[in-house]
Amino acid sequence: MLRITVHQDGGRYRLELAGKLGGPWVGETENVWLSAPCSGKEIEVDMREVTGVDDAGRKLLAAMHKAGARFIAQGVAMMALIEDISGEPRSDGAKRQRRRKNLPQN
Repeated sequence: MLRITVHQDGGRYRLELAGKLGGPWVGETENVWLSAPCSGKEIEVDMREVTGVDDAGRKLLAAMHKAGARFIAQGVAMMALIEDISGEPRSDGAKRQRRRKNLPQN
């Protein structure tokens, strides 16, 4: 099950998703995204409450990204998914750091 809520702030729209983006909910999300009020507008997709995404959901998110949608996500799995789809580094302000072993030099 997926809850889809549409928020409007001027010319900007935000789709707030909560639950699993899979099965019949992918088509429903696509219908909402392509609906008259959202179509052709700057859109933000809030995925902070998404618990899972199937292959069809992933394809929809990729299409949304290609059309200019911006994603908000949290959690390791969702952040990795959005990073993979967008090809952009994480936007949550977190920095990745590599640990170096301090080995004695001879």
